Amino acid sequence: MTQDTEQAPAASLRAGLADDPAWPRVTRRGIQVALGLVWALDGLLQFQPAMFTRKFATQVIAPAAAGQPVFVSGPVNEAARIILHQPAVMDLAFGLFQLALGVGILCPRSARWALRASVAWALAVWYLGEGLGGLFSGASLLTGAPGAALLYAVLGLAVAPRSTGDPGTRRPAPWTAAAWAAFWLGGAVLQLLPGADTNASISMSLAMNASGAPAWFAALDNRLSALVPYYGVSIVADLVVLQALVGIGVLAGVRTRLAAVILGIMLSLVYWVTGQDLGQFWSGIATDPSTAPVAALLGVTVLGSPPWRPRFSLRTGRRSRRRTWRAPPGA
Repeated sequence: MTQDTEQAPAASLRAGLADDPAWPRVTRRGIQVALGLVWALDGLLQFQPAMFTRKFATQVIAPAAAGQPVFVSGPVNEAARIILHQPAVMDLAFGLFQLALGVGILCPRSARWALRASVAWALAVWYLGEGLGGLFSGASLLTGAPGAALLYAVLGLAVAPRSTGDPGTRRPAPWTAAAWAAFWLGGAVLQLLPGADTNASISMSLAMNASGAPAWFAALDNRLSALVPYYGVSIVADLVVLQALVGIGVLAGVRTRLAAVILGIMLSLVYWVTGQDLGQFWSGIATDPSTAPVAALLGVTVLGSPPWRPRFSLRTGRRSRRRTWRAPPGA
């Protein structure tokens, strides 16, 4: 005797991968706390002595306009000119605001509104402070594209509570897997564009990172640069394949998804050391930990999120939430 019945309660079915005991227990509140700490760190970085000088405008904001189309370079240069009028006042305001965002996100009662404000602020910083992450100037995931601020906004949306009293125990939004896929597949495309599509461009990026770095880190950059074959596209091809696998794999089954996210987190950390110089925290004008650590946090968020699509049955070739079961003998 057979009959159709629910495989699990409705809530469990909706959760899918998230209800697997082996799957990491990641909640919205957990990611909120991590994001709040990152915003607080960014606020504190604004209080570095050099940031209260003209360097804030000339060495932090203005360089984001280099090599950019006019619709990017124009607003970025205007922002730099505005900051130049009162760099100390502007920097103090920016630092206090970002510190307030961090504290607001860390406090459960204010997290909802602080996250909304952080998304708006992150998008403004992404445009005016990061020049859209260098997407139009030959940047790649290795060198920090598409910018940390954009990922701040994505994370803020992915873990936003539904109401002020929301305890934050729910899983992150299901679409975070699609965001992760877009990030890595987009990175594969960026790696194929002029400015990042040859071994020489990678070698030059690594060599340029050595400028201004401490001796111990400059030696690492120079060594890595020397190891990259100057001619050809072999390293580029490897990076494109790895990034594409990370992006596609997250949309597959449980094991493949887990492997893709772990690979992506590991690759992000490698990029953070080799291409982003640990955010150049020694420079005195660093404004965030760089893109790679935030990408790793996005990966953790994906691990805790439920599937973004219904389950797919390999046996029937159909998407279904029901299965046939056989009653025990004597039923």
